[in-house]
Amino acid sequence: MRSEDEYYQRAIVRNFGPAERVVKIETYRPPPLAADQVLVRMTHCAINPSDIITISGAYAHRTELPFVPGYEGVGVVEATGGNAFLNVGDRVWPLGSAGAWQKFKVTDSRWCFRVPAGLSDEQAAFAYVNPLTALLLSRSLMSSPALHVAVNAAGSAIGRILIRLANRVGIRPIAIVRNPRSLQLLSDLNLRVTLVEPGDKLSALIAEVTSGAGLDIVFDAVGGEEGARLASGLRVNGVHLHYGLLSGTPLPVSLTTTRPDIDLRFFRLRDWVHFVERGELAREMSAVSNLIRCGVAATPVEACYPLAKIGQALAHNAREGRQGKILVTC
Repeated sequence: MRSEDEYYQRAIVRNFGPAERVVKIETYRPPPLAADQVLVRMTHCAINPSDIITISGAYAHRTELPFVPGYEGVGVVEATGGNAFLNVGDRVWPLGSAGAWQKFKVTDSRWCFRVPAGLSDEQAAFAYVNPLTALLLSRSLMSSPALHVAVNAAGSAIGRILIRLANRVGIRPIAIVRNPRSLQLLSDLNLRVTLVEPGDKLSALIAEVTSGAGLDIVFDAVGGEEGARLASGLRVNGVHLHYGLLSGTPLPVSLTTTRPDIDLRFFRLRDWVHFVERGELAREMSAVSNLIRCGVAATPVEACYPLAKIGQALAHNAREGRQGKILVTC
């Protein structure tokens, strides 16, 4: 039982920089609840590239210091402010904001969604950022088995989910990876070809694989020059769906000039989540839960660390050749 006077641990960022260096553990006491707020006792949280990029300062213009990182996690309602529609003991996803890397998160009840029974805490902790993004990206685009589709960062958790979703409708994507070690991660997927560190040869390789037709759809999690090279392989009116910034660098501004004939789209989960009605978000999270249960959106976990060892967790997360995600228990 939580004591009102007890202090708890949270991860905090007071200066932007490399995550292993700037994320610190401190003690804190959760603030009192407003009427529509709930206190969520976090049990498990994820480490994602979006967390690391935000900590680095890439989004400094919209990130106020200090802040508690962590866009994704699962917890249990510990207390309510009185007007909340949730009950103490409900297992929930507290969405819509950072702050998962702490023992207790105070948030508006409207941003909490009940986790379905039958979904483990471990998998629930990874149900939001990657599976929901992949589901939304893939739904309206993957309509024909004949489509030429390319996925970069294909060995990442979201890359593999996108490929599985493509495979469900008969599409065999072109997978692009930076490291040969990623090939093992793709061994159970149905791919047309895997391109390893293609660099400047990417356009020529795509032309060869597609018999000169070019790509219909690109899923770009990288951005920067690598994303631009992938765009160069698109056919006229092909769709470049840019949803991540793993390179830490935006797509070149010149891309709209060099390829004015493609459909360049930007997807940010945060923008979508804050735009849709609560009911729609609840339905999508239910759909994601089903995808996790059947294995399409399941996330392998390589290691689990307690919050007190967040530094070790972040160092492990930065290692090349990981075979799964890093989980943090609060």
